[in-house]
Amino acid sequence: MSRIRRHPSRTLGTLAAAATAVSLCAALTTADAATRAEPGTPDPGTVTTLASGLDVPWGLAFLPDGAALFTERNTFDVYRLTKTGQKTLLGKVPYSQTTGLEGGLMGLEISPTFATDHYLYFLHTSTDGNRIARMTLENNTLTGYKVLLGGMTKNRAHNGGRLRFGPDGKLYAGMGDAQNGALAQNRNSLNGKILRINPDGTIPSDNPFGNAVWSLGHRNPQGLDFDSQGRLWQAEFGNNVMDEVNLIQKGGNYGWPNCEGTSGSCTGSVPPKKTWPVASGSPSGLTIINDHVFVATTRGQRMYRMRIDANSGLADQRTYFQGTYNRLRTVEVDPQGDIWLTTSIDRDGAPGNDRILLIDVVYSGAADRR
Repeated sequence: MSRIRRHPSRTLGTLAAAATAVSLCAALTTADAATRAEPGTPDPGTVTTLASGLDVPWGLAFLPDGAALFTERNTFDVYRLTKTGQKTLLGKVPYSQTTGLEGGLMGLEISPTFATDHYLYFLHTSTDGNRIARMTLENNTLTGYKVLLGGMTKNRAHNGGRLRFGPDGKLYAGMGDAQNGALAQNRNSLNGKILRINPDGTIPSDNPFGNAVWSLGHRNPQGLDFDSQGRLWQAEFGNNVMDEVNLIQKGGNYGWPNCEGTSGSCTGSVPPKKTWPVASGSPSGLTIINDHVFVATTRGQRMYRMRIDANSGLADQRTYFQGTYNRLRTVEVDPQGDIWLTTSIDRDGAPGNDRILLIDVVYSGAADRR
C-alpha cells in the first residue's frame, strides 16, 4: 500500500518518525524513504503563476499522481490543478455557506489511503455551524457527502479552518473561537481549539478530555504541520498585539483570551515559539520542509522561513515576497519539494483576483536531485 506524502522532501528523520506510527508504518518502504528524502536548506527561488482568476483559494493538498486539489472559500468549488497549470473543476461541497467575511469552504485534506478509499476531507461553514465532512473523489467527480464532526459555532470571523493528517493517522483541525473568547477555555466547546479525530469521525481513545479537543486556549488557529519528530506546529492569529507560532502539546492550554502571545495573564499557559506584531503577521498557512517552518501571512503580505533548532525554538528567520503578491493564505510543498502559495485578496470586494503561485525551491548544502 502506497502512502500519499505531503512532504517527500523532508529529512529521513521525518520518515522514521512517521514509520513508527502503527496506523501508517506499512505505508512506508525503505525504497520510498531513499528516493523521496531530500536534504539541505530549502531556499525559495523562481516564482511562476500556475492559476489566476481565482476566488480565495484556501485549502490545498496533493494527490498520489502529484496534481493538487484546492478549494475556493466563497464559491465552494473544488479544483484539480497540475504543475503545468491545467485546471479542472471537480464539483462543489454541498451545504456550504459564507459568513460575509471569513467563513465558507476552507480546509482540504486527502486521505493517507486515498489510493484505496478515494476520500477527501473538508472543513466548511454550514447553516448550523462549522463542520468536518468527508466526500469521495472518483473519475474527477465528488460524491458521497458525510458529516464527521459538527457542533462547532460559526461567526463572520474566527472559523479556523485548516486540516492536517498526522503521522499517527489522526485528522487534526484548527477551529477558531467564533469571536467568543470564553469558548476557547471551555473544554466542552469545540471552538478555540485544535481538534483530533479518527478518519471515520470517531473520537480517539487517547484524546485528553474524552472529546475531539486536543489543545485549548486558541483564538483563530489555522496553519498546521508536523516536524521530523512527529510534533505538531501551529500558526495563530492574534487580536491586536501578537500573532503566534506554537508547538502543540496534548491537552495544552495556550492562554487565549487571557494571554495573547506573551502579553496578558499568561501564567499556566504554554508559551509561543514565535511571535510577531499583528501588522507584520496574521499567519494563515504553515508547512514544514526539512525542519524549516514556512508561514504565509495575510495582513503581513509576506512569507517567513524559520529553522527549528535543537532547543525546539525557531531561529534564523528569513522574509520573502514582502508586499509582492498582496495577502498570502496557504503554503504547501509538493511531491517534488517545490512550494505552492495561494493569495487571499479578499478584503477588496472584487472576486476572481487571486492566484496560485509555484515557487521553485533550491536545497542548498545538498545536490538538487529532482
